[in-house]
Amino acid sequence: MRAESGAAAGPARPCRVLALSTSGTWCSVALYRHGFDDEESDCVSEPLAAQQSMNVLAMVDELCSGARIALSDLDAIVFDAGPGSFTGLRIACAVAQGLGFALGLPLLAVDSLRALAWQRVRFGAREATVLAASDARRDEIYAALYRIGTPLDGSGTVAAAARLETLEAPRVVARERFVDEIDEWLRDHRSVADARTLVRAGDAWVHAPTTLVWEARYGAGLSPAPVADDAYVRADALAELGCADWHAGQAVAASQAAPRYLRDKVALDRDEQRAARARSRANRGD
Repeated sequence: MRAESGAAAGPARPCRVLALSTSGTWCSVALYRHGFDDEESDCVSEPLAAQQSMNVLAMVDELCSGARIALSDLDAIVFDAGPGSFTGLRIACAVAQGLGFALGLPLLAVDSLRALAWQRVRFGAREATVLAASDARRDEIYAALYRIGTPLDGSGTVAAAARLETLEAPRVVARERFVDEIDEWLRDHRSVADARTLVRAGDAWVHAPTTLVWEARYGAGLSPAPVADDAYVRADALAELGCADWHAGQAVAASQAAPRYLRDKVALDRDEQRAARARSRANRGD
């Protein structure tokens, strides 16, 4: 199991949040203390795939026990609202709701692509335009475009997170149309977005075809794409954004929390499966 820790600071009232991410093959849990003397963000992550539901609560206990913080000391619970795996999104939401009901805590739903964008620039809080793209399977990609500006006060994680602006909201894009779609986005936001300086985030870039098509269109020397171990949704990034949303009054009751799906259909019928396999073989040149 991987464990990470990072410091954070910001001029806002203290809060403690627990964050859960199970939208992909990784299970990530974070405990974030903001505005306290022991201020920090502790995160444990593991590639669990189908085993997430059986391990997520053990990871929560590991973090809280290590920090000597009771669940009743939390101010809110943050969960990865998607887009992502249908089953994975339900796991994080259900666990967050169960804890929320049991502890009387509010919940915060944070978009996975927003978290992916934030975690690429969260250390240093510099300005950046981030293209977040995650694998949606079925020859599709979840994509969104964000702009992260300099914090108004020049420091502080919460202040920095509040400066994350959505330029293009999350949507489903056909893999074969992905670069053309981004071309249109770059034209629409040419004052702040440039392919040569764009920061890439998410696991869609781990797949060679996406990266090769991108670099064929825009050339070499671009900002590097994330590697596999940096392409999943980290719960500490979710926690920081969730804390900012909590300060902004965006928390909801556990009964109102729900994942955010970008498509209603989560499975292909037999004909669609055959067509998808045929496209895959054609792309490979079989």
